[in-house]
Amino acid sequence: MMLVEHKFGQNDYFVICAVLVSWGIFFFLPKVFSNQLTILIFLYSLTAAGLFDNSFGSEPFDFYDIMDGPAYTVMDIVVYFLYPPFSYLFLYLYKKFQIKDRYLVFFILSFTAAAIGVEWVYHSMGVFHYKNGNSIIYSVCAYLFIQSLLIVFYRFLRPNEQVK
Repeated sequence: MMLVEHKFGQNDYFVICAVLVSWGIFFFLPKVFSNQLTILIFLYSLTAAGLFDNSFGSEPFDFYDIMDGPAYTVMDIVVYFLYPPFSYLFLYLYKKFQIKDRYLVFFILSFTAAAIGVEWVYHSMGVFHYKNGNSIIYSVCAYLFIQSLLIVFYRFLRPNEQVK
């Protein structure tokens, strides 16, 4: 892994600002989950992002690059810090609005649309570079799967949750 970027450009500045904004939102949201559950939510989002990025962003698929190319740099790792606040916000809204099962599909579809919008901005700013026939539309399946599994994960852990 390269520790230094060849060129510190617009996408690097954008990622730093996006990390600061997303974590700022997280810190200002009321804490409705225990510290343990919050850590598990963060670990889930990092694991899901890592699995998808390392599965579809590398050989044999090689559908996209993060930041400045196929080699991992420090800024590629910083991109991963964008995922935990998004997952936390997803579950925060799920819990706050007490989404019933009959509205769950709409909730997940709405958040998938939001995630696609965010990904489009990241792509426009040079964070994601699609290749080998990939496009943003293929991310819909990933978001539907990851968010649905996050709800299952939360429901599995919820009986043991104690809000601090």
